Amino acid sequence: MGAISLHGFILSTYRSGDPLTVDGYRLRKADLKFSGDVTPHMRWRISFDAAKVLTLNKKVAEINDTATLTDAALDQRSRMLQDAALTYTVDRRLGFDVGQQIIPEGLEGTYSTDKVETIERTMFVSERSRAVGLGDVRDVGASANGFLASGSVEYHLGLFNELGESAGTTDLNPQKAVIGRIAIHPSFLPQFQFGGTGGYGGGTPVTRHERTGGEAEFRDHGFTIRAEVMHARDGLLRRMGWYGLGAYRANPRLQFVGRYGRWDRDLGAEEALTNALETQVTVGASYRVEGSAKVALNVIRQEFPYVSNVRSGTILLAGFSGLW
Repeated sequence: MGAISLHGFILSTYRSGDPLTVDGYRLRKADLKFSGDVTPHMRWRISFDAAKVLTLNKKVAEINDTATLTDAALDQRSRMLQDAALTYTVDRRLGFDVGQQIIPEGLEGTYSTDKVETIERTMFVSERSRAVGLGDVRDVGASANGFLASGSVEYHLGLFNELGESAGTTDLNPQKAVIGRIAIHPSFLPQFQFGGTGGYGGGTPVTRHERTGGEAEFRDHGFTIRAEVMHARDGLLRRMGWYGLGAYRANPRLQFVGRYGRWDRDLGAEEALTNALETQVTVGASYRVEGSAKVALNVIRQEFPYVSNVRSGTILLAGFSGLW
């Protein structure tokens, strides 16, 4: 039996001032990742997020003018299992992943949490009140990944049960979802990359899923400038979000960040929190105390410009994390 590698990441946050959430601490992430070799070309990995909270999917019907719970089932996406996959690497140009894995959707949505410059990911990735987030989601399937043109072209192409809706379970319909992401790394401008995401899950107009997105980033030893946009169709629901981010690393330990983002949960409605356009301005800083231990502070101005009955607010978010 080969050696087994163990890695972990813990993120705790304290949130204050959010008009939609009670002030308090939260265990945001508690990741454990195990991995090892099967053969010289094949590796396995299993990861868990012990901070996940199990949730129920509920069905309610009106019986005799009374709302009655008719069915309840565990949401399989809320289980702590994250990745459970095998990776077979041919060479740098081609590798295959089979199992439950992050789908190739967007740039920030494929970053590990410890590499994200802000405490919370951008809204279209982290906000999941309707359907699933547009990034940092997993599903069961197979993907091909690699680099072409001497490393200038990075590609990811996968065939999955769904686009994040069926993680932890079997597919409930015969249609499969295909999604791909491509990123160009120009050899003559090594600090730049740009690319896009496209995805399609067939079915009727009520069950169809589509994804389209674009990304661009400049990164060197001192600065990061990144912008992304993502549009989604989930049945009759259409969603869209985008953001622009800038980060400055004053030294290897200290980083300052600013981000502006817009997220519309439902392009066809503007009536309540569940479908309102939301904007956020985030400014903050982080400091690596020792090794990978980091403290961060973000101030977030959150507004819902077209819904008068949802209060805007200024949120203070503190994060404490460690990676090993």
